[in-house]
Parts: sequence; structure tokens; C-alpha cells
Amino acid sequence: MAQNETPRAPYNNWPNDAGFEATVEQREPIELPVTGSIPSRLAGTLYRTGPGTYKVGGSNFQRSHWFDGFTHLHRFQLVAQPTGTCKVLYNSRRQVDALIEEARKSGTLEGITFGQKRDPCESIFKKIKSLFRPSIDMKDPNLVNAGVTVHANAPLHPKEFDPPVGSAQLHSLVSLTDANILKHIDPETLEPLGVTRQDTLHPDLKGPLSCSHAAFDAASRDVYNYNLDMGRYATYRVFRTSATSGKTDILATVTGPAVKPAYLHSFFLSHNYVILCIWPCIFAAAGAKILWERNMVDALNFNPEIQTRWYVIDRRHERGVVATFLSPAFFSFHTINAWETNNSDDAADIMCDIIEYPTDEIIRAAYYENMVSTGQGAGLYGGSRPRLVRYRLANVPKIGRFETSAGDADLPRAEIMLKIEADIGDLPTINPKFSTKRTRYVYNVINQDKSSFADAIAKVDLETQEIRLWERERHTPGEAIFVPDGTDDAEDAGYLLSVVLNGDTGTSYLICLDARNMTEIGRADCASAVGFGFHGSHYPSHT
Repeated sequence: MAQNETPRAPYNNWPNDAGFEATVEQREPIELPVTGSIPSRLAGTLYRTGPGTYKVGGSNFQRSHWFDGFTHLHRFQLVAQPTGTCKVLYNSRRQVDALIEEARKSGTLEGITFGQKRDPCESIFKKIKSLFRPSIDMKDPNLVNAGVTVHANAPLHPKEFDPPVGSAQLHSLVSLTDANILKHIDPETLEPLGVTRQDTLHPDLKGPLSCSHAAFDAASRDVYNYNLDMGRYATYRVFRTSATSGKTDILATVTGPAVKPAYLHSFFLSHNYVILCIWPCIFAAAGAKILWERNMVDALNFNPEIQTRWYVIDRRHERGVVATFLSPAFFSFHTINAWETNNSDDAADIMCDIIEYPTDEIIRAAYYENMVSTGQGAGLYGGSRPRLVRYRLANVPKIGRFETSAGDADLPRAEIMLKIEADIGDLPTINPKFSTKRTRYVYNVINQDKSSFADAIAKVDLETQEIRLWERERHTPGEAIFVPDGTDDAEDAGYLLSVVLNGDTGTSYLICLDARNMTEIGRADCASAVGFGFHGSHYPSHT
């Protein structure tokens, strides 16, 4: 996004620039003033990660795509009080100060990005030369921009980052992106500690790409992910890392002439299976175009003629891929949930809920110039509308595998059981107690065209298709995190935590909503803006 010489009025008079230009960090925890109350059942730690700003002070250089913004990590400690409420302590830290300084000094940044727009006058020689420059400096974590999701106590940190004996309850923190890297961070100070690759978990995990949304087994805390390698055929290695032993096992290797190298930001986990859904948002030239374009967006090609492929992988009994399904082409960022129902003694049906788009237009709309309220293309980001779809993968064998002899013509189809095409939004959240169980309620952030980015949090009832909103004029919410209240087994018995920007003051607040009726219970005010990040995680004090 180019620097604006003349200030522009905010899109629809809904200012949000402060949420995209948040640079203030608070390294020492401070107590935030609370309006209303934050119930003590929320006691724990909330982490939020994502871009703080896309601008480099003292330089004309800017990041152009939201996914390339400079990572800023935030920590909200909700501390139970005798009154039955929580006080809120807040600290934050920028994660790539060295990278920002490099851009300030040189006026540019080399290496592969997600979607950075390149200088059209850049010479062919310079493009070819840049192929031989390492894109990630593994020695300095302050140069590594990896901040899409964040996880505490995950079995992904090497021994050199092990905490001292008697350390705090949250003893490790790792942030992930869509590349084969893991960034390790101090869970209290938020200081970057180091960066490793997935091949430290298993030597076969050498492919350059992976999934930001690793999946966790709620009971064992084992972590699941895939690693994507490119070559003549794309090769996805689906793996599990044990929370108890730290050992990583490859559950399945998916490859062959029909397997394409796709941009997959998430996948499904049911009670017994990993479901790898490969939609046809494909890296051209077997991934080699990434090296030429130097970013992922310009290397991607959505092909509506190629069907979406669903690979069902056993995660309990080492059977590998047990079934493959096909469905028409679509694109997705975020899966929601998957669960199983007994079809017979020998087979199960798997239900998969997902937020999907007809094409990959949303990737190309997520440039700052379209999302910032005073941007040249403000409002274009909201033009790509998602839908919520439930698919059924029928008759998945409980023993053995579903074998095919006639190629794709013999493969079963993923059947659509539910489709909601109203304004249902994205960044889905569910009650974590209902992970791998039948889901009725999904909480999303939506855009009703009031803002150039987002303007409400929606509670979507998948049974009645009713949508209930929390919204405030000129206030922009981020992803909501569901925290169960522990009072009963109702799916919506709990609270939502979201960081919201007040467009009038240019400052943010942590809001607590009742997940049943979407009403505000309390909020904790920050003195400055918290950047519009991607995702977060909440860890209760008692776990």
C-alpha cells in the first residue's frame, strides 16, 4: 500500500486505521481498568498474535499484504479475585524488531513473503539473484515473522528451550505460520527465544510448507499437522507429536499424480481420524513459481475444474489413508469441527463443518489498501462472501481401507448436508469441550459492509440457522475465543473474549460477552491500540 499524500476519509465513516498501525508495546505487565466485571471462571491467560503494524518508521517501505504484517504478541492475565471477578494484567512485545530495523536501513526486505507486492521495475537479474538468498535467518528469532497461531505447553519445543525446574504453569510458547518453522517464545516476557524447523521433530519433515492451525487432541494434548514437500508430485506427510514422549510419527504420506500442492491453512480432526481436505488453490509449476514470484499469492492458481479431495487418515491404529472422497471445487481458510456417527458395525460417517468460499478471491482481497479504512481500495475486502457448509463423508471403514480400482471415477462423493449462505463471517470459534463432537453453535467475526474490515461478532445456530450479533457502531472486533463457564453441559454455557478497537478513541479493549445471549458483561481498557491480529488461545489457571 502506497503512502497517502492526502488524508482520506474513513470508509463509511468507520475508522479502523489504528488497529492496523499499532506499534506500542508494554513489556512489563500493567493492570487494566475494568468496566462491569470479568467473571472468575475466566481466570487464566489469553494470548493474541498477529500483525501490529505494516509500516516501518523512518522509511517509505511498507508491507502490502495483511499476512505479512510485523508480528506483535499480546498477553492478558485474568487473575481471580475474592469478589468472584478477575483483575486483568496486560503485557505485549513486538516479535521482529530486527526485521523492522533491517527494512528501515535498507528500504526493502528480501526473501519469500506471503503476498508482498514487488517493484515492477525490478530487474530479472535481481529476481534470479534473490533465489539464492536464504529467506529465513534461523539464528536470530527477531528476524523471523511467524505469528498466525500461538500455543502454550505444546510438545514442539527443543530441549534447549526447556524451562527450569519449578517454572510457571505455562512453561513454553510456540507460534506457527504456513511455513515449516516453529518460533519459540518466553510465555511470560514474550521474548523471542529461537526458531526451529519441523525436521527437528522428524527427519522426513523437510518440505517448505505446513499448516498454521495445528490440531490438538483435547484429552492427550498430542499435536497433529502436515508437512508439504514439492517435486514431481506434491507430498503431504501427516504427522503426530506425542505430548508425553515428544516422539513424532508420520501417520500417512499422501502423494501421486492426482495430488496437487495446495495452500491449506487448516484441516480437520475427529475422534479417530485426521481429514486432510485439499481444495484446488494450487501452487503453479509444482511450487517453483513461489521462487520466481517471491511470494505465495502470485504463485497460487485457483482451478474450479479440479475437484476437492478429502483424505481420511486413521490416527489410532496405523492404517494410513483409509478412504478418499471428492467434492466440487471451493476454497477455505478455516475448518470448524468434525465428528463421527456410527453408520454400521463396520463403518462410520464423518461430519465436517467448514467456512468456504467459491474461489480464492479473499486471499487477493486481504491487502492493507483494501482493509484499512482510509486505503485506496477500502471496502474491497468485504466483497468475497463465505458460506458455512457441512459435508458428510459416508461409510468410512473401521477396519481395513476403502480400495478403488478405477481411479477418481470410483471414489465416493462428499455429500453436502447443510449450507448457510447468509452473512456468517469467518474466524470461527466453538466451545472447545465440543471439539470432535456434534456442534450446534459457531461464533464468527463478520463484515456487514459497514466497515472496510469487520463490524460484528455473530453467533450462528446451525440447527435453526438463526444468527445473533454483538455489534457497536465504529467498534471493530477481532476473533472471539470461547471459554466454558463450567456450570453445565450446555454448548453455549460460557463466555467470549475478543479484543475490540474503538474507532473513535483509537484504543482497544478486551471484551467479555455472555456466549448464550451475546451481551456484554465487562471490558478491560487498554491505553493504546492492539493490532488486528489473527488468532489467540486461552489457558485456564487450573490446567
